Amino acid sequence: AERNDEKTFTYLYTAHPDKHMHALGVEHIEVRNVVNGIEMETERFWRVLGDREALLSGKYDMDSSSGDVEQENRLKKEDDAVDATVVLTADHGHVTVQPEDMVVLPECILELLEYACIGVHGKGRHGYLHCRAGLQKPLQQRWKAIDELHQHFLLLTIEEAIEIGLFGPKQMRMKVRPRLGDFVSISIGTKTLVTPSENEAFCKGCQCQGAHGSLHPEEMHIPFILLEPSSR
Repeated sequence: AERNDEKTFTYLYTAHPDKHMHALGVEHIEVRNVVNGIEMETERFWRVLGDREALLSGKYDMDSSSGDVEQENRLKKEDDAVDATVVLTADHGHVTVQPEDMVVLPECILELLEYACIGVHGKGRHGYLHCRAGLQKPLQQRWKAIDELHQHFLLLTIEEAIEIGLFGPKQMRMKVRPRLGDFVSISIGTKTLVTPSENEAFCKGCQCQGAHGSLHPEEMHIPFILLEPSSR
């Protein structure tokens, strides 16, 4: 494409550090190591694109150091670089959920539900609750009476969530609506709704997890790096 002066688009996805954060929490040293590694690889990749001659000849040394004199001399001219732009970003952030932040729905709530779509790694940050027929009002009343739920989760009907734009500016497709149930419970801190089996596994082992899916700034703010030829 470079030889023929053609425009191309290449997309590369990595599951890291997302997997590390889910398993270890945001603050773990291994997460920092992965992020530092991605930063180093991005810098090295940008240097590769800055050496058009070596790249097209296939003779570029991916392990060459920034102190390589021959390479540095080639990089002095902007015309020697590949005409490329690199965008580095993410689709969401993360929060660390400590064992004490994991909340299991009490029996008095569960008996009103047909199904609860919850889970520690994301679903419990915005849980969808499907009520048994005619029990929507009792669920709202019981939710409000339980401090751990009322103080840490915003309970909205799906219609309220649609009205304030939580699902986007466009009108929701009719075939999607039944999947959402009756309510969405939005975490307003680090508390997260988890299943009993998750609670058993992570709380007994005092093991934190990483999660995303609510409206906390740490979940919504994402990195954005733009590398353009003019930035060399």
